[in-house]
Amino acid sequence: MLYGLLIVIATCQSLDAEEAVPETTRVQPAPSELPTYQVFHTDQGIRIDGRLDERDWQHAPPIEFLMPWNDLQRETAQSTVARLLWDANNLYIIYECTDPYLDSKVTAHDGPVYQEDAVEIFATPNAADVSTYFGYEMNINGALLDYIAFGGGEEWTPNIQFSWQSEGVAIATTYDGILNEHSATDQSWILEIAIPHDNFRHLGGQIPPREGDIWRAALNRTAGYQGQFGLWSDTGTPNASFHHAARFGILEFSEAIVGH
Repeated sequence: MLYGLLIVIATCQSLDAEEAVPETTRVQPAPSELPTYQVFHTDQGIRIDGRLDERDWQHAPPIEFLMPWNDLQRETAQSTVARLLWDANNLYIIYECTDPYLDSKVTAHDGPVYQEDAVEIFATPNAADVSTYFGYEMNINGALLDYIAFGGGEEWTPNIQFSWQSEGVAIATTYDGILNEHSATDQSWILEIAIPHDNFRHLGGQIPPREGDIWRAALNRTAGYQGQFGLWSDTGTPNASFHHAARFGILEFSEAIVGH
C-alpha cells in the first residue's frame, strides 16, 4: 500500500539531543577525491508531495549513495538515490530509499530522528569555509531535526546547536508498505523537501545561488531498524560517522534548465 504525508515546518521549540552513530565496520575503501554534483535549475517549480513523477525530477541526475560499512556481496543493499534541483526560492531534494523494514515513531520537531531510518543534508553556501554549516535530518514521518553546526573539519563536528530553527521548510513523504509492522516485507519510502534559500544566509556565499556557484554539502542516510548507513561523499572513517565537514562533496549550481 502507498501512503503519503505532507508537513510544513514552522518554528518550534527544540530538544536537547546529540547524534550518536553505532559502530560498524568499513568494508569498502574510501575514494581519494570528493564527489561533484551539478544542481540544475527548474523553471516549473516542484510540487512537494513525496512523489517522483514530475518531469523535472525524472531528468535530474541521480546520486546513488555509497554503503562503505556493509559487505554488499553478502547482504542486500538497502539503496538510497537522491536528486537535487533549485530555483530562485528553494533548494529541492528528493530521496528514494529501499527499505524492507519501514519503522518510524518520532513525530516531534527536533526529535531524535537519527535513531531511526532518516535522510540528511548538511550544507554551506560558503565553499571556502566548511567550519559552519546547517543540518537537516528527516524521517519517514516527515519529522525534522534542524540545527547549525560549528567547528567542522576533518574530525567530528564538536558543536551542534539544536536551538537554531529553519523557516518555511516543506516536507512530504510517501511509503510502500506497512509502517512499524514487520510481519511482512516492505518496499521503500520517498522523502521530498524544499528548503528556502534564506535558511542558508549568514555563512557567506551568494544567496540565492548563481550560475557556477559552489556549495559544500553532505547527503546521508542513517541505518534505523535493521538498516544500513549510506552517504554520497564518503567520510573515510572506519565506522559510520557523518559530521566530517572536510569531506563534504561539491554542489555546482547551473542555470541550465533541467532536461534541456
